[in-house]
Amino acid sequence: MNSYIIYDHDSDMRDLYIKVIKKFLYTSSDYYKIYEFDKYDSEVEKSIEHIEGTRIYIINIDTPGPSPLDIARQIRDRGDFISPIILITGKKREEIIDKLQNILFLDIIFQDEEFVQNLYRSIKDAYKIVTRHSVYTFSSFDEVYRIPYKDIYYIMKNLNDDSVTIFTKDDTYLNYVTVKAIERTLKEDPRFFKTHRSCIVNLYNVLSYDKK
Repeated sequence: MNSYIIYDHDSDMRDLYIKVIKKFLYTSSDYYKIYEFDKYDSEVEKSIEHIEGTRIYIINIDTPGPSPLDIARQIRDRGDFISPIILITGKKREEIIDKLQNILFLDIIFQDEEFVQNLYRSIKDAYKIVTRHSVYTFSSFDEVYRIPYKDIYYIMKNLNDDSVTIFTKDDTYLNYVTVKAIERTLKEDPRFFKTHRSCIVNLYNVLSYDKK
């Protein structure tokens, strides 16, 4: 389960963040949660501590009240050095650059004409980080295989039986499982897309495509 934690006083901006997250995570919302906060206090801090799953933070550092940058620092001070933190600001880089010292953050997104595209890209990068250890595991003829999701290019149904071939950069793997069964396993991950009933593609490894 991935948990997206949004901190912004502006409800319109929170709605925009959620829209971008849902565009990226086109899979069922059963596989992720979104939490939004417009203030930060001890009650909110306690709520965040009990959020399950991997976390991705989106913090507007212009939010009034307790310093949002201090909140980012507190996340690291509590020992969480893994969760990606995406910072949002409407200020210019030179106005805030000195304030960003000693903060381990993934990206800072400025509210300009490319804001949505840059936020989408950062969410994608954050997702790569929190899922970097995800693997597809199966056994065949007493051998156990563990293929990192990032290494899978595509999965194709074989014609003569209920089996598939998993294609990676350097090798292929035969797995005696139906496409529907493997789709159920992978469907919570937005990088995998079923192009038709016989093929599942890892979108992160697609460089281009021909509509025809």
